[in-house]
Amino acid sequence: MIKKMAYGLLALLILGTGLVLVSYSNFSEERLTAIKTGSKILDTAAGTMEYQQIGNNGPVLLFLHGTPGGYDQAVPFEGMRVLAPSRPGYLRTPLDTGRTPQEQADAYAALMDSLGIDQVIVVGASGGGPSAIAFAVRHPDRTVALIALEAVSQTISLEDLEIEMPFFMSSDFYMWATLTFMGLEGIVELVVPNPKNQRLLLNDPVKLGMMESLMWSSWPMSLRGLGDANDLTQFADIDLNASAISAPTLIIHGTEDINVEYTQSVTLAQQIPGAILHTVDGADHMMPYSHSEEMMAAIEEFLTGLGALR
Repeated sequence: MIKKMAYGLLALLILGTGLVLVSYSNFSEERLTAIKTGSKILDTAAGTMEYQQIGNNGPVLLFLHGTPGGYDQAVPFEGMRVLAPSRPGYLRTPLDTGRTPQEQADAYAALMDSLGIDQVIVVGASGGGPSAIAFAVRHPDRTVALIALEAVSQTISLEDLEIEMPFFMSSDFYMWATLTFMGLEGIVELVVPNPKNQRLLLNDPVKLGMMESLMWSSWPMSLRGLGDANDLTQFADIDLNASAISAPTLIIHGTEDINVEYTQSVTLAQQIPGAILHTVDGADHMMPYSHSEEMMAAIEEFLTGLGALR
């Protein structure tokens, strides 16, 4: 009897493992196809760039994704045309296209040249902050405005950055399994420390959906690892000369951000002449989702004041 039970459990284990592997294989094929077909590849003067454009009308917003990420981290902005490249080392943009923030900034300008785009509103989110700031410094005539969203702007030690990566992102399969079987509620509780901010996400299906899209925009890590590793190296020694920025600048950051400390944006606001610092009290690094209304209202007010939005 014991032997029969053992065989039965073994059979169930084999069957369950097979079903999981088939499910993962199907997901991988569908997701990788969607990633590949959702973007375009362009050979520019600076190198190969992968990008996506969202919307057809309005001023161009150059959206620079965080760490890790890719073009698929971008979201629509009403009344604007979003240009979202995969930063070097992410997805199908080779790392050789630009390692430093300055090289990446020049690569964005080359992409704009190839697409016939003269000026942009540049938005740097989290790890996209350094190259967004570098763009505003190096290409002032092409920068309508700079918006820094909880952006990395000052040196961060490698030790601090290495503990930032959630454990479940250590492999493609592990990440898929965690996001699939733990569920969004479990993920929110894992990555959002404040219960109040957890409720802001969990009680709003739209915000929860945006959060889910963000989490999946880091899969597969195997196609984002070079960019992620390069970002960590660059963040450990940042010298952006932000005081040279002449473009109107809006900086938005939450006070409870433990991924990119709020003090980074306080310092950045002091470095950039005339910069506006919009502080979101109590918000953490999921601010663009948990506090999306306040963030978008601040951006709309800023751009409307510049005449960039009608």
